[in-house]
Amino acid sequence: MLSQLRGMRWALAMAIGVAAVCAALGPVCAGELTDQRGATVAVATPAQRVVFLPMPAPSTYMAIDRSVAHIAGMNPASATAMKAGILGRIYPSFDKIPTGITRGAGVVPNVEAIMALHPDAVLQWATSGDEPIAMLDRAGLTVLGLRYGGQDEVEGAILMMGRLAGQVPRATAIVERQRQRRAALAAAFGALSDAERPRVLHLSRASDSFAAAGRDTYSDFVIRTAGGRNAAGEIGGSRAVTLEQLLVWNPDVILLGNFDTATPDDLYRDPRLQGVAAVRDRRVYRVPLGGYRWDPPSHESALAWTWLAGLLHPARVAIDLRADMRDWYTFLYDYKLSDGEIDDILRTRLNGGSAGYARFAGAR
Repeated sequence: MLSQLRGMRWALAMAIGVAAVCAALGPVCAGELTDQRGATVAVATPAQRVVFLPMPAPSTYMAIDRSVAHIAGMNPASATAMKAGILGRIYPSFDKIPTGITRGAGVVPNVEAIMALHPDAVLQWATSGDEPIAMLDRAGLTVLGLRYGGQDEVEGAILMMGRLAGQVPRATAIVERQRQRRAALAAAFGALSDAERPRVLHLSRASDSFAAAGRDTYSDFVIRTAGGRNAAGEIGGSRAVTLEQLLVWNPDVILLGNFDTATPDDLYRDPRLQGVAAVRDRRVYRVPLGGYRWDPPSHESALAWTWLAGLLHPARVAIDLRADMRDWYTFLYDYKLSDGEIDDILRTRLNGGSAGYARFAGAR
């Protein structure tokens, strides 16, 4: 009888504990999530099979979940980044994840292929127009919308994925670390005048034509966070620009994005660009590729801010980027980077001929 009473007390205590957790986490235990389009979606958590159409999302989910086991499908462009970058080494089984979930390039879903994967949830951009997400809704799939844009949207996506994975404390820790780095850089650069901020141009395309990131882009946020000014700040969004416009802007620094093949040497050899300050002073850099490309927002964005801050203001940034990367990768992936892997991520060979890049290179 005494043992039964003790058992009842233990069960009651457990029930109270679970109720307290559910009260704290709310939608997680209730089986509902509010996504970034404001829709309340019924979904079992932690989800066992998740399909990802947004390209950065699978790598972020891997960092939150510390596994690839629950990724049922992903955008083929995500797999390309993993194969080219470090994540393929950290999670070598990623190449078994189905990627035939889109119709052509981009985020237009192959609904039949996605349904065949029997996902618990499908993540899709809520900013890509109504139809790509509505196609999934009409099929009766459980769809969670993500928003792309500022750092607030990035943090919201990470926290939502943490709830989906049943990893709320883990996702919160990732967001908090990013906020701490953002605050540190704001303290370092907050008092800089415009004259002290180099004019930076991010080119998402430079191989056969030019496309620049203007204001209201994530690249603009990164440039400002790292203590620079966006040379293309007069235009809105990302769009094609002429050679003449690039010459007029005359940026001090040019960043080359990861969705194009252009390298710093390509610009240094281009006779049309020899009057541009960034080319003349050899301050053209290909953006690194880590667990994901460092130009779009992701769970690794704090490293991208730190990398650019070190290029723009080496005397003001005391952070050892290589040591910082080791610390972040241990935290994100429980993985110890080798010197060679850090060199690969930072593209020290491609960027080695550019001014100031030797400070990022490993010992020879």
